Amino acid sequence: MAGGLLFVSQALLDTWAEQGRIDFSGNVMTLLSGEGKGRSYALEPAVRFLKVVGADDDPHQLLAKVKPLAQLREMGAEAVSDSVVLGEVAYEAEPGFLAEVAAVQAAVSAPRAEAAGSPEGPAEPRVAGPARDAEERRREAEALARFLLENLR
Repeated sequence: MAGGLLFVSQALLDTWAEQGRIDFSGNVMTLLSGEGKGRSYALEPAVRFLKVVGADDDPHQLLAKVKPLAQLREMGAEAVSDSVVLGEVAYEAEPGFLAEVAAVQAAVSAPRAEAAGSPEGPAEPRVAGPARDAEERRREAEALARFLLENLR
């Protein structure tokens, strides 16, 4: 994975959408509340490999890795729902997306929406780019560490 990217499962995105933190359309996540309200992030479809189905070894060395769907297609793999077949090997996989760490942190820190809609109307979406300097990357890494410590207990 490229620096600054994090795998976010489809289930987690669904939870955030149900809580009113984000809107998710196609591969674009838009923050609905909080400091980044109206900011949109393009997410890249990906899967996380969980286990090999019906075999003991992993000839492609994909277990515990995340691969974008585009890369899997280039490899000749077929991803369907929660599985991926590459050659003669089937994997159980978790569908999701690759997102910038900043996008994930913003969604996590956004308060839950209390009411649908806003009298002001939707904010104009802005597409955020990758971190531009070392200080911003350091802050993002610290925020991710805080999030993981708070949510993965």
